[in-house]
Amino acid sequence: MQWLRRLFQRNRPQIPEVLWHDCVARMPFLRRLSDADLLRLKQLAETLLDTKGITAAGGLDLSDEIAVLVAAQAALPVLNLSLDLYRDMAGIIVYPSAFIVSHSEVDEDGVVHEWQEPLSGEAVNSGGAVVLSWEDAQYDLDDLGDLGQPGSGAACNVVIHEFSHKIDMLRGDANGYPPFLAKYHQGISAELWQQGFTRAYADFSARLDVLEQQLPPDFDPDDPACAAHYDALTAALPLDPYAAYHPAEFFAVASEAFFVRPAPMAAAYPEIYRLLSQYYRQDTLSAA
Repeated sequence: MQWLRRLFQRNRPQIPEVLWHDCVARMPFLRRLSDADLLRLKQLAETLLDTKGITAAGGLDLSDEIAVLVAAQAALPVLNLSLDLYRDMAGIIVYPSAFIVSHSEVDEDGVVHEWQEPLSGEAVNSGGAVVLSWEDAQYDLDDLGDLGQPGSGAACNVVIHEFSHKIDMLRGDANGYPPFLAKYHQGISAELWQQGFTRAYADFSARLDVLEQQLPPDFDPDDPACAAHYDALTAALPLDPYAAYHPAEFFAVASEAFFVRPAPMAAAYPEIYRLLSQYYRQDTLSAA
């Protein structure tokens, strides 16, 4: 981790070229970017590491490669926007694998329910950090499959997912309605955004409901065989099933699909692809 240790000792930190090219090679969804785009992405990643920082937790050995891979993916959504969209983020924390988060909730009867849940990623609002599981982030890179074609399966990218949440949280709690910047988003209609995402969210939730009605009454999501059956059942969906959990998750899941494997989503929800293309100011279906 020699480069990362020296990063904060330089006036203008730079990721070594060999390290950068090795990391880019692990992210085939960057192939569409031109050399100029890749250079700007590198500069954004350097600035992100310099201004926000990345730290290890849970015994992770934070290597230069991990730092650059995370920073490059985090910088991708704002490539044609501004790192100011991450101004509410304290930093980046990476665990070796899923980390445990405690939850509490008060029901309508005033009873407090507490539970713990393993997570692969979390974007903490109100100035909090983005927390990631490196095992899950690395698996996403190793399991990209066919990037281009409809029917090749839903995209998964925990890094882009959580940083999309961070953008969405800039005005408060995540709700699937990210902030529109006057400099970049004047051509986007807020009304059409809300209408388009509301329709797509309802349609996707209905599609998932139809599939889940085929599950047996004794379905146990914690059973590996049941989980495998569920994955096979939902494999043809254009987005990960988690998109149906909440409008904020639909936006984050659609964002990761937009950057990593856009074709299935664009085929099913062309309006959402168009809106995300306008918002992020990128055409991810095009080649460099």
